[in-house]
Amino acid sequence: MGRAAAAASAGGGGDEQKTSWPEVVGWVTLNAAFKINSDRPDVSTAFYSETTPLPTDYDPNRVIIVADGGSVVVRTPVIG
Repeated sequence: MGRAAAAASAGGGGDEQKTSWPEVVGWVTLNAAFKINSDRPDVSTAFYSETTPLPTDYDPNRVIIVADGGSVVVRTPVIG
């Protein structure tokens, strides 16, 4: 019960699904997207340049991947 309550309070909904992927920072964007999709096939990935404004709306079915000019992930991808 304590574990489920901790997951729910962390926003995990009790299923302990991943909501961020810090391990893919430094990876090529497509490899990061494959990792994210293997962990969470229920979400889509959206690619943005670090110089492009990011969406301001929250989408629980989207993971934003921010990359530099060489298609390398520069920020931790998160649900939103």
